[in-house]
Amino acid sequence: MNMQTTPEAAVDENAGLTAPHPKQSYLKANIATVLAIAIAATATWITAMSLVDAHGIGPTHFGQAADAGRRAYSGVFLWVLDGVALVLVAALARLARRGFRSGR
Repeated sequence: MNMQTTPEAAVDENAGLTAPHPKQSYLKANIATVLAIAIAATATWITAMSLVDAHGIGPTHFGQAADAGRRAYSGVFLWVLDGVALVLVAALARLARRGFRSGR
């Protein structure tokens, strides 16, 4: 038996082991980075607006003190929103890091 392999056979054996094209991994990494920034900015904006709506801006005055009993604090919603946003940002950051590292 002839144990020598041709270059074509070696390419066929390693066909499934090739790394993704660097431009594709950079594109995925860039998309993941932009999505992570957008999710973090949106969650921060929603949290800030909810806190401003609940507590107002600046020092308290009579109107805010009189309505203190009617204000609803959405603390649980904000904790859940920020937790989900943090998990999504961490996952996207990891994906972006892997994409940028594979393009070396």
